[in-house]
Amino acid sequence: MKESKPVIFGSGASSSKDFKSLYINCHAALTNGITRFDTAPSYATEEVLSQAVQQSANELGLKRSDYQIQTKIDPIQMYNGKVVEYFKRKLETMRLDYIDSLLIHWPVLKYLNPTWEELVMLKEQGLTRKIGICNLRINHLQELKVAHIIPEILQIERHPLNIFDKEVLFCKENDIVLQDYSPLCKMHPKLKESVLLRALADKYQKDIGQIILKWHINTGAIPIFTSTKPQRISLYAHLDDFDLEEFELSIISSLNDNYKLYLESLVCPGF
Repeated sequence: MKESKPVIFGSGASSSKDFKSLYINCHAALTNGITRFDTAPSYATEEVLSQAVQQSANELGLKRSDYQIQTKIDPIQMYNGKVVEYFKRKLETMRLDYIDSLLIHWPVLKYLNPTWEELVMLKEQGLTRKIGICNLRINHLQELKVAHIIPEILQIERHPLNIFDKEVLFCKENDIVLQDYSPLCKMHPKLKESVLLRALADKYQKDIGQIILKWHINTGAIPIFTSTKPQRISLYAHLDDFDLEEFELSIISSLNDNYKLYLESLVCPGF
């Protein structure tokens, strides 16, 4: 498999469901070396994203092993159970023999353990390469570790306005791949108008979005971004010509004020 850029192209809930639009964006991503893609049932983009990625890859002469598609198990399927059966049908509709990584989207605690057991079964059957969980906090990670459940991937909302330093450290100590969604925090005014970020952007001759994505990478995470503009996709693919210094990472982290775009408790009561 070719080495991928250290970012993931995501098709979130607000992304276009139109094939032509997703095809253009996925083609731009692959052309620029971004080979990892993220989707979920609740985004309503699983099938169309898979089709767009596969068609783009074929046109670019890429093999299946040259790109990765990641999807999730949503709460409704956790309630319904029979995740293995459900996921086998999902692979058929996505026209895939396997998925590269499968994550529990919102960890409804009542159904977490049985759902995790089914994910383990899917991995043992070769239907997914890696398994993980989204939207966990440090206390849940510690509890799961006691129960010998250690995800290979943790995906959380993370950005300079909420740096989740304890979760970052836990992932490093337990060899967990950390993925950050909403990495730019929808360009919140506190970021977009930050004098500190503007100064760094001027220093490195980048835009503020590139500086923030590099902060994610230099702090050990893989940011998941989305865009409808091929030019911006190209811009965010090319972050390997500079690194932020330690004191600059600290400066960006100092913007933290525990701000959240999405509250886990809305989906997982009592979280």
